[in-house]
Amino acid sequence: MPEKKFNNLLLTFKKSSEGVFEILYVSKSFFGIFNERSKFYRTEFFDEIFPTIQSPVFERLFDYLGKAEVLEVPFFLGQNKFTWVKIEGFTMAQEENSYLVNAMIVPNRPAETQSSWIVHPLTQTILTDISNPSGFIPKDMQEFCQHLHDKYRFSDTEKLNELCKGNLSGQVLDLDVLKMNSLSLKNGYQLLAIKKQRNRPKFPNLIENKPNYIPHSFLDILYFEYLREDKEMIWSGAITELLGYEENQFKNYSIWDWLEMVHPNDRVKVRELFFTPRYELDSYTLTYRVKNNKDTYLHLKNSLKVFYDIPSKRTVLVGILRDVSEINKAKKNLLEKEGIIQNLNEKEFIQKTLKEVTEISNQFSGKALFDQIVLLLYKKLGFTYCMIANTDPVNHSLEMVSLAISGTLTSGISEKWRKFLNHDLPTPTQERNFLMLSSQDGNALDPHPFLKKHQIASLIRLDLLDKEKTKIGTLCFLHQEPLQNRSLYRELFRILADWIGKELHRFRFESTLQETNFMHDAILNGTAYAIFAVNHQFEITLINNKTLPVFNLKRKDNLLETVLINNGIKQNLREVITQFSHSKKNTAYLLLPNGAEDFKELKISFTRIRYGKRNRVSYVVFVDDITDRTVSEKRLIASEQLYRSIAENFPGGTVDVLDKSFNYIFTDGEEYRLAGKDPKSLVGTSHLDQYTGENLAITRKNLNKILQGQRVSFETEAQQQRFLKSGVPLTNDAGNIDRILLVKQNITKAKKLESEREKLIKDLKSHNEELLRFAYIVSHNLRAPIVNISLLIDLFNEEDPADPENIEVMENLKISTNLLDATLQDLIEVVSIKKQKIPKVELIDFKLLLNNVEKSLFNQLKESGIKIHKDFTDLEEMNYVHAHLENFFMNFMTNAVKYRHPDRSPEVYIRTYKEKGYCIIHFEDNGIGLDLKRYGDRIFGLYQRFHNHVEGKGLGLYLVREQIRVNDGKIEIESEVGRGTIFKVYLRNLMMGKTKNNLTSQEPLPRESTESKAERQLPRPNRA
Repeated sequence: MPEKKFNNLLLTFKKSSEGVFEILYVSKSFFGIFNERSKFYRTEFFDEIFPTIQSPVFERLFDYLGKAEVLEVPFFLGQNKFTWVKIEGFTMAQEENSYLVNAMIVPNRPAETQSSWIVHPLTQTILTDISNPSGFIPKDMQEFCQHLHDKYRFSDTEKLNELCKGNLSGQVLDLDVLKMNSLSLKNGYQLLAIKKQRNRPKFPNLIENKPNYIPHSFLDILYFEYLREDKEMIWSGAITELLGYEENQFKNYSIWDWLEMVHPNDRVKVRELFFTPRYELDSYTLTYRVKNNKDTYLHLKNSLKVFYDIPSKRTVLVGILRDVSEINKAKKNLLEKEGIIQNLNEKEFIQKTLKEVTEISNQFSGKALFDQIVLLLYKKLGFTYCMIANTDPVNHSLEMVSLAISGTLTSGISEKWRKFLNHDLPTPTQERNFLMLSSQDGNALDPHPFLKKHQIASLIRLDLLDKEKTKIGTLCFLHQEPLQNRSLYRELFRILADWIGKELHRFRFESTLQETNFMHDAILNGTAYAIFAVNHQFEITLINNKTLPVFNLKRKDNLLETVLINNGIKQNLREVITQFSHSKKNTAYLLLPNGAEDFKELKISFTRIRYGKRNRVSYVVFVDDITDRTVSEKRLIASEQLYRSIAENFPGGTVDVLDKSFNYIFTDGEEYRLAGKDPKSLVGTSHLDQYTGENLAITRKNLNKILQGQRVSFETEAQQQRFLKSGVPLTNDAGNIDRILLVKQNITKAKKLESEREKLIKDLKSHNEELLRFAYIVSHNLRAPIVNISLLIDLFNEEDPADPENIEVMENLKISTNLLDATLQDLIEVVSIKKQKIPKVELIDFKLLLNNVEKSLFNQLKESGIKIHKDFTDLEEMNYVHAHLENFFMNFMTNAVKYRHPDRSPEVYIRTYKEKGYCIIHFEDNGIGLDLKRYGDRIFGLYQRFHNHVEGKGLGLYLVREQIRVNDGKIEIESEVGRGTIFKVYLRNLMMGKTKNNLTSQEPLPRESTESKAERQLPRPNRA
């Protein structure tokens, strides 16, 4: 059974156009269930934990979620245990016929099921539902059958014997009040489930109460809505934790049932409050006693808010119930208590203090509440310093929440107080959370410089704990006088500890929630899209600040009535969404009237999200105004047509007419005028005289084809000029071919331009592919968290903020926002390289540069024990961007350390030399290597990682390649699994003080050594 609890597990995976599935994200809740994190990104792992789903699991999930269907299946947890879950979510179409799938795995036990087990008859293994009330986990079928025999009464023992022999199919066992069914699951598994018999009378449950494996509350708070006119109450929150009852017992609890649980002496005031004909105030608070399922009374503080629904003339009371039994019990028992507090005045003092604490809690919350507490304790106890600190959940350091010095509230965020809380403040022993020191105890305070400097004579520290006994904060008092009555302080703080701890826990939760809400707003309103959501009743539940401007609106009330044009048909936005709710399409292009004869072009994308117990549908709508983009595309097309027309109608060249012997009959053209040659001088001469070799053969061959009636087009070269010739046959009156019409164009410039264009197209294609990959990553890594956020927002129970599922929602919302922030930072770094200004070119000494890199990585290199062999004698220095060159060595060196082979000492071999106009850096290691056949086309891609045993983002080699390419360089890789990797970086020697496009220069050239290479052989990296 997993040690950590979970409410929801989030899973995102991608289906490619080839049908290949790739896992993109799993929520960290998986980490609390399974230990080996590397499993989570293997599809085979999900076949193991969902063996009753027909394999492959992701194909089935894609089919079900694509139809907006919900799966209810067992979730195998290992160690012969499982739990029931439902899987719901949605699919989103992506580029290139791929799909993105978001799935949520939610604990969901089948209705009326008391206990369940899963058996595989062939292997004789049995798995136990972790929610079974008895907690019994059988090792095998024999032990399971013995458990059934001992625990239940059977009307037919023969069926039990058949079950124990392994004959499971179709078995139904009568267990008196209960019934056991055997059902067949996929892949040979059998489900054994014990359920209540519907036709039986209601008897007391024969099985122990259900354990609280999945939490149903937060901080033991109970919530209700009271519909006064209907006398109906809707309950949620800590029903089990506070009162001991199951949630389903409270589903139909009315006000009359609640009054029966209220103490008779308190019933009148509770009844008067709930049945008053008119409420003068908008909020009320009262404390009364309520009986729990153990027949004992709890003191509950009931805070009520009154709401009026004017159209329906109905009144709704929203109530929050908190357990204040400890404080009330402390007040009651103080006068009867013997031993610790003997003095009546001291008992009355504590009673009055607790009363004032109660009054403060009714008036204040959050940080203001803690400020009032430290002021009250100063007023009552007179300590010089009174402080409350919170424990940071990430780094576990203490942070000041409230500080009062001599009765004055003071900011405690300075370095002085941070150091005091985390370094100078004495700590209690691990067994106790209470510490009391006084100068009367001898030298107890002497080792602490802060206390000595501020003349502190006494100290009280009380660590505040949550329900799991984890430290969440500290209550601390410092005084410049010795303690006079320790028993008084000990008893007072013992009573206050739990109450202040709960309030601090609530403060931490609310602070996190507020921070998450700020992040959500920033993400929602920071996107360039208009985003809004409607629920199943077409009520707008979410809208960002881009939506109304896109639709030319001032109020959201008119949004769904906005008229759009879809293929010439006018529809309002409500009708468009309704139409898409019945369609499999998720994208549309529509027109929005924008004046008398103008329109906006909108790209609208829809996402369906199912939520709630009733599986209702909500729609998230993304709207992109593509008007400007479309106009630009049309202008570009028109320009291209114009350029093509000019090129076709104004060619440069000659027009030739030849006889059947290929002699000139007529020739003229712009080419002659440009060359200063008289075309008439060629008449009567052979057209073939100007060609030799291959050009002659090509020309003769094509002229013969023309005489045979063919039309030809071919290229020739003469005097370093390229010509394109197009020929057609000319016929006489008899229809016989007797002449050749030959049009010649000088395409030298065109060829040069074509070569340059091909290079440009190649570069543009490369950049476009890069932009597409970049855009895909942006759309995926930004949209997926936003969609997750939208999903999580719909999952958030607004009516009941303390719903236990909200905790997981907030945690997953934080994951999505952190993921989004990390992605944005990475993308900003990538864009910064592409848009960087002209870099500074310097003369760089390779030896000095590598020494600096080794100093920067000193600890990593020393720890790994790496040996570095270097040879810069062929090329000692070059002109380049220092930051880029340093980054190349830094990446290669850190990769050599991170991906070193576990069975041999790491070594690298670095050499520089010149070859074909390039300055080459040769970097070779003997690490674990890469499978280039499998990963070769992704080596230098964005966010590409191929090893999971070390941390990384998959950015390093991508940034290296981009920095190399920006200065007309290139990078090559050779690698073999288990033997190591070789990087060859080809760099241009840049000009000093020039732009990045001015490459090879003569000022200065790289220094090359005159020594022979044979004299400079260094040992190769050990690959044995």
